[in-house]
Amino acid sequence: MTPKDVARLWEELRHRDPEEKIDWIRQLAKDPTPESVEVLLDVLTQESWFLRDQAARALASIGEEVFDSLVEYLGSGLWYTRAAAASALGRMALPIAAEPLTRLLRDPNRTVRDAGWDALAKLAQNDLAAHAVADAFASLPERAQRFALDGLFSRDADLADRIGRIMSDPALRAAGERAGLKRAAGDDDGFAWNDVVGDGAEDVG
Repeated sequence: MTPKDVARLWEELRHRDPEEKIDWIRQLAKDPTPESVEVLLDVLTQESWFLRDQAARALASIGEEVFDSLVEYLGSGLWYTRAAAASALGRMALPIAAEPLTRLLRDPNRTVRDAGWDALAKLAQNDLAAHAVADAFASLPERAQRFALDGLFSRDADLADRIGRIMSDPALRAAGERAGLKRAAGDDDGFAWNDVVGDGAEDVG
């Protein structure tokens, strides 16, 4: 795909109707090239929620090939780009996404934190990924572990209970270690994230 092709695709995405835009994005993901992946990643920086959501779905379908790029986009200066990248990583369901998504829970933007929890909830539905999520949560400061679990609990109580059990049960921890995960322990205190990282957080999306 030449630079001229990329420019033409952008024109199509800007001016066609929603259904046609979806078709173009799906075509970009069907047989991805470095150039088409670049276009899809660039869509995550656009103001249109509709386009970002469709691009996140398309990128998730590409899989591990775009994992590193999506993790990079978690550090974008645009809050909505960070949220869209989190959404793509959650749909991708790779256990290695647990750690970067957990780091997103300390983001100063509430919408981004929520996107991180939503992605972690999707991720943890996979058995191996659930151990990775538990391991990532257990690597947090003790009181931050409860903050992370509370956010997960508000989305899926059974899933949060399972993650908590993996964190606190020696037998389940051992199963995680056999899968190459670190040992972990849980915590019972309720708190706000500001108790851990300070009170400079911004809570608007």
